[in-house]
Amino acid sequence: MYKKERNHILKIFYDMAKLIKEFIGIIVAVGVLVNKIGIVRSVLIGVVLAAAVILYEFLLWRKNFFAVGENFIYHQEGVFNVKKVEIPFERIDTIDISQRLAERIFKVATIKIDTGDTSNRGSELKFTLKKTRAEQLRDILLKRSAVDSKVQEERSYTVKPRELIIYSLVSNSVLKGLGMLLVAQQFFDQYLKNFIPVDTSLYVDELRKEDIYHAIYTVSLLVLALLFISVFLSIIYVLLKYYDFKVWSDGDKIYIKYGAVNKKNYSFDREKIKGIHVKQSILMQLFGFFTMEIESIGYGDEKEEKAILYPMCTHSLKDQIIEGMLCEFKYSGNTVKPYNSAGFRFFYKKVIFWAAVALVCFFIKPRFVIFTLVLLLFLLIMGYFEFRNTAFGIDRNLIYMSYHGFNKTQSILKMTAVQSLTLSYSYFQHKKGFCDYSIILYSSNAGKVLKVKNLKDDIIGEAFK
Repeated sequence: MYKKERNHILKIFYDMAKLIKEFIGIIVAVGVLVNKIGIVRSVLIGVVLAAAVILYEFLLWRKNFFAVGENFIYHQEGVFNVKKVEIPFERIDTIDISQRLAERIFKVATIKIDTGDTSNRGSELKFTLKKTRAEQLRDILLKRSAVDSKVQEERSYTVKPRELIIYSLVSNSVLKGLGMLLVAQQFFDQYLKNFIPVDTSLYVDELRKEDIYHAIYTVSLLVLALLFISVFLSIIYVLLKYYDFKVWSDGDKIYIKYGAVNKKNYSFDREKIKGIHVKQSILMQLFGFFTMEIESIGYGDEKEEKAILYPMCTHSLKDQIIEGMLCEFKYSGNTVKPYNSAGFRFFYKKVIFWAAVALVCFFIKPRFVIFTLVLLLFLLIMGYFEFRNTAFGIDRNLIYMSYHGFNKTQSILKMTAVQSLTLSYSYFQHKKGFCDYSIILYSSNAGKVLKVKNLKDDIIGEAFK
């Protein structure tokens, strides 16, 4: 008989907070009842509901346990509907150990075990344990000895703070900074405006009194100030998220750790990595920087989480990481790019969209049409980058895809990662011998599709000859 283990008691409070969040409407309803049935009865109802929640969460914690066997892990959960699952070690794809701020205070960690079976909910297990036990469990499941875990890795790569600062400036993290500003602005309007008397309409009225040049000057200063603040917030966000980032390999397995506030620690078999994605924002394309992500079920499927392999690297470092840790994804085959005759297909839909916007602006106020020229320029540049970045190739057991415009992505995938490959085309594409290639991946995001457009429709036939 194997020893039963349960989640840390902290798990009860996590689940209670989650349950309260889901049923916030009921809580509000109880508050509304105060005026109707009186405070005593309302408090009584609240106490009964709270007691019911606490009892349910305790029973859920009590009935939720796991046991580790020689070559499998057994898990049971459920109060009314009991669910049992037994997972062999060899089916485990990814192990993630994370620590939120509260968990770090209590020296607790959450371990997530994923088998990669997207059709089965029981393929993903989560336990909240003492940090030392979570790390011990990870080593047992990965069949890694304590001696091996202490061996200094030869193939390791660490991101320096200077590189993270550059990454925050050239990636799309600045947009997150702008998002934070918008949230802060909404918070100010809703909660702080009554305490901090700032009337922005006064500034608008004064602006109207000034000449056009002063208005442009004032607006430019405001835009620069917002940009500076968003850049600052972006730097702070990236430094906290990817602090002490390190990736290393012991040959068979890949390990990734990072985070200042929320610590992340991932472990997965190298052979179960299905592909790599090399991504570039528009600024990264201009300056020659790359972000590397991997395609591995169980990694990157959490909310706001990327399957990051390396946040920012140069071209030479990118090749070095692939050569040193993931040499099976070194693509050396030919790639096919769109013909020049297919170039206009990357532009015409964008021009039609611009024309529709310009027409609407003309009927609203004719002089506004001139401002749509900025939109037209933006769309034309986007079309150019889409045309330039599009490519497709097949070499032995690998598929290469390059797509998107301002956010370029190069994907190198194992054939075994591909669920299906589809060719689709419109009437006019078919007449010219062009088509779109779509690939559906075996992924934690069910039905994940990668697509390249406006290529010759005989690539696959030629590649497989």
